[in-house]
Amino acid sequence: IRNCDWSSDVCSSDLTYFVPGLTNVGVYRDYAIDPGKNERVDWADPEKTFGRRFSRVLITHGHHDHFWHAADLRGRGARVYAPRGEAPSIEDASVLTKGFFQWVKPPEGMKPWYFKGNPCKVDGFVDGEEMPLKVVPLAGHTDSHVGYMTPDGVLMAGDAIAAKDAWEKAGIVYNTDIFRTRQTLKAIMDTDADRVLPAHAGPLTREEAAEAAEANLAGIGRLERLVTGVLDGRGVSTEDVVCNVSRALELEDTFNVHLVAETVVRAMLHSLYDEGAADYELKGHKVLWRNR
Repeated sequence: IRNCDWSSDVCSSDLTYFVPGLTNVGVYRDYAIDPGKNERVDWADPEKTFGRRFSRVLITHGHHDHFWHAADLRGRGARVYAPRGEAPSIEDASVLTKGFFQWVKPPEGMKPWYFKGNPCKVDGFVDGEEMPLKVVPLAGHTDSHVGYMTPDGVLMAGDAIAAKDAWEKAGIVYNTDIFRTRQTLKAIMDTDADRVLPAHAGPLTREEAAEAAEANLAGIGRLERLVTGVLDGRGVSTEDVVCNVSRALELEDTFNVHLVAETVVRAMLHSLYDEGAADYELKGHKVLWRNR
């Protein structure tokens, strides 16, 4: 595992490698990055998989699939660090769930699998921690999302960038702030990293990362066209915009997918308002959106 090259299943440079899985787990020396939901790791005995004991855990953002097993490593002596703004949802796994459902506890059947992770105490914030990895702001997927650049030029990018074909396969990719997502993707296009590792795809060269960022921007552009195409002069409710866009993209009619679509469409509507391209009003106890 420590001697494979970047073209293999479990990839490494001299000091950096990752274990691929549902969520890739990155490793630099004795640092683990995003020890999330990864079926290839023996979490009961992680040293067996990684060949080392970790002193630090770094988390890119507060989504459960990225810190699912952070508490396991902390229980074995590692200290856990995260962006300050992401810490509340890591320490209290119900924060994200309640936020999605307007702070009302949802029926258990509405909760998708990715809200069922394990909370973990955060020992410190990455913005104040001296360490060999560089903290890279990559907001948009969440407000305080960061990546970690290793000294040997690998950017562990978390969910700041999706695979080149993600928008085509999934139809929609989760982001909460469209403007900042676009800024982050453009920054990744100009990265000086030698390799970029997304959380849910294989490692990318600098050129491949730029191509993937371009594809992500194109996916956001397509979503923008779909949303503006749904709006009219009379006003369309938020729920109907979500419904029409989801049907146009032929998304699965499941809570797993619906909650993502609802969030991203709302983010796009709010972005269009900020840009002066859309307006809203409350009428008949519905929020109605129209083109401006």
